[in-house]
Amino acid sequence: MYRIYDNTDLVGNLEELGLSKYEAGAYLTLIRRGSLAASEIAYYANLPRTKVYPTLKKLEKKRLSTISQQKPLICNATSPKEAFNEIVKLYERRLKNMKKIIDKLQRINDEGGRRPKGSEEKRYLVLDPNSALEKVVNVIAASRSSINAILDPWGMRLFSQCHISLIKAITNGVKIKLVLANQCIENENLFSLPEDIDIRIGDVSSNIIIIDSNIMISIDSNNGKAAVFSSMDIFGSLNINNFQQEWTNAMEVKYLTNTNPNVTLKAIKLTKIIENAFLSTTLLESALNPNSEYAAVLMEEIEKSGIKISKANVDEILTVIDSALRIRHCGSLKHDKNYNIVSIQPIVSSSRPVLPWAYLLFLCLKHIGIESKIMQNSKDGSVGEVIHLKLLHPIP
Repeated sequence: MYRIYDNTDLVGNLEELGLSKYEAGAYLTLIRRGSLAASEIAYYANLPRTKVYPTLKKLEKKRLSTISQQKPLICNATSPKEAFNEIVKLYERRLKNMKKIIDKLQRINDEGGRRPKGSEEKRYLVLDPNSALEKVVNVIAASRSSINAILDPWGMRLFSQCHISLIKAITNGVKIKLVLANQCIENENLFSLPEDIDIRIGDVSSNIIIIDSNIMISIDSNNGKAAVFSSMDIFGSLNINNFQQEWTNAMEVKYLTNTNPNVTLKAIKLTKIIENAFLSTTLLESALNPNSEYAAVLMEEIEKSGIKISKANVDEILTVIDSALRIRHCGSLKHDKNYNIVSIQPIVSSSRPVLPWAYLLFLCLKHIGIESKIMQNSKDGSVGEVIHLKLLHPIP
């Protein structure tokens, strides 16, 4: 007696062509034994009687058999070549398309293979301006150890909108360092930043924010879009090193007056002049000989920086130098109008000398026609050496 289990390989092959196990068994029975009634097919193919008629209907629908319209129902198999011709053609078309796909994939692989061995492709996320702000707010709030940023005025404006997140980060002990472009001094958003942020001023023109040394956000000042790098690879390491270099080269500021940004900007410009090696030497030579050509060179450099000493009055000069002393966290200036004396007092914790500022003040006053005399006085050794300038004529 013939049973389906004697043809398990063929049944499996027919299943690969889209037939069910029952359909494959019934079809094999028909092509082996010819025309059969439904009950005979159930017997020889070992099919459940409840499954015979549904199975035969499916074979007929797939054009693998025909069923007579008279009773008893007789079923005949369609010849294999005729029955599977369309299926074979379908598989051939699929195979041809698969070959095309494989060829395309191979070309892509070959093009990728032109990259040096050991190379890998990195990706980043691009955000629109609104999403960029939201991202910066979130990463600042979630920071754990450090936030280092280089900001131009655009970045400064965006950063100032993260006030709540910045307070949260500071409360959690996060150290925040900012290197701001010179133009940021005139930006009112600067004064909305929390006081516990370390700020330096430098010649920078980009926007890079590095969170915990593992997330970096680069912001385009032209359109406000941002690129987010979630893994710090070689490119990220280069930007970390770049920040450290800019931080080292930038000018440290401890105090920024919020009364007049213009005064603060002038104070920073004066500070850069004093810290310039050549101009610092020129300042010393000028102080030793106020009538020498060095004094003229120094005043010319100050005028070039945009500080018009020749058009300033005494109060303006004193205000700018006082701001510079406070910004550098090295001292402060006090003008006693009753005794016509200007005193420069250093800060105990500062290692920066205030004497160069006294020399600078002396020359600036002389430049506008006010003569003075520098005097030094030690005040019990508690605050270091206080520098006094005695104005030889009352200030009008």
